[in-house]
Amino acid sequence: MNERRDALRLPVKLFVDHILSEEQHCLCVTEDLGFEGLRLSGTPGRGWGSPRHVWLQFRLPDGDGDLIRALGQVCYEGAGDGGERIRGFRFKYLNPRSRRRYDAFLQSALEVGAGAA
Repeated sequence: MNERRDALRLPVKLFVDHILSEEQHCLCVTEDLGFEGLRLSGTPGRGWGSPRHVWLQFRLPDGDGDLIRALGQVCYEGAGDGGERIRGFRFKYLNPRSRRRYDAFLQSALEVGAGAA
């Protein structure tokens, strides 16, 4: 198995602003979250493009309310089940406070999920 498949993933739906530039961005939905990145579902068009890196901006349902803004590197892209595209991103940069919040949210959600299993 490769490293991507070994990593824990949390299936969760969050709205994410996929930002190429100030003028070009689109709203996407997460497929899942992992400690090193996330997968997004989106529809090609304005703001999708063929980038190597994009800014990803989203809110976690952790009660904080502040936006998380991460620089993501596109690792792969494939077809979704309904005509949408799925992109996998590896985080290249998250500020330290956002990284702590993101990791704490993910760890807590994974522990709750493991307790329910």
